Amino acid sequence: MDNNQFNLISAMEVVKNGWRTIFLYVLLAVAAASISVFVVKPSFKSSALIISANTVLADKGRLFNTELQSLYSYFGSGDDLDRIYGMADMDITYQRLVEDFSLISYYEIGQDSLPIQMRKAIKYLRKDLQLQKTEQGQLRIVCWTNDKMLSANIVNRLTDILKETAMAIWQKNYRLAYDQMNLSISKMEKNYQLLSDSVARISGAEQELAKASKEVLLEQIKAYRKTTDEFKLAAESTPEALFVMESAIPAAKAERPDKLAIILGAALIGFIFSALLLLVYHRKTLV
Repeated sequence: MDNNQFNLISAMEVVKNGWRTIFLYVLLAVAAASISVFVVKPSFKSSALIISANTVLADKGRLFNTELQSLYSYFGSGDDLDRIYGMADMDITYQRLVEDFSLISYYEIGQDSLPIQMRKAIKYLRKDLQLQKTEQGQLRIVCWTNDKMLSANIVNRLTDILKETAMAIWQKNYRLAYDQMNLSISKMEKNYQLLSDSVARISGAEQELAKASKEVLLEQIKAYRKTTDEFKLAAESTPEALFVMESAIPAAKAERPDKLAIILGAALIGFIFSALLLLVYHRKTLV
């Protein structure tokens, strides 16, 4: 016990006597940190908070069944949020942002071929743009750049791209179904015309069968036309794919680098390093 106490006291004496060395190291560390934080360009942070919409409400049945709308929430599930996250994390999404904001120039990428420049810009943007799923089932989009307006604009543009992409998928499916239904209607109308022409040339049981087929075909055409109108209306009134709870706004001040925290941290590291250096140098006196 006495030996340990003696060693501790000796160590404190070494540190106390070497205060000039410790002060010099701390001063150098603070000076280096101060120069670094004032040379580094400040970074501004902007963020937006979004929540996915319920994909069930994209079904065309919602337009013609009022009970369906009241059965389901406007907000989506975790799976719906995962789909939004997946769309946001695609290279094609980052590529659109790079093109929209000329980020190849912003990141000062060298004179490479355009595909390589694009790939590098996407890589840099992935570091500056963060996608965070919250415990409340929301998606927070965060962007850091040296331009506060650019940070906010990138985040808001990304939310717009996600909306456009999801809605375009729904609209494409409905329009495809609409075109296919119209094609089927055209075929049925031709068949109806052929049956009408044949009725005038035949008689007896064959004529009765042809008339019955015409009636059935006519009902089918009416039903298909009704469904086609539903697909058309659904494509024209596609609901929101997500809801923006908080839009991104320009930051009031730079959040990186945190000058005070970095300088204080450098001072602490300088103190610890110099103290350890002194103890190692005078280790024989501590035994």
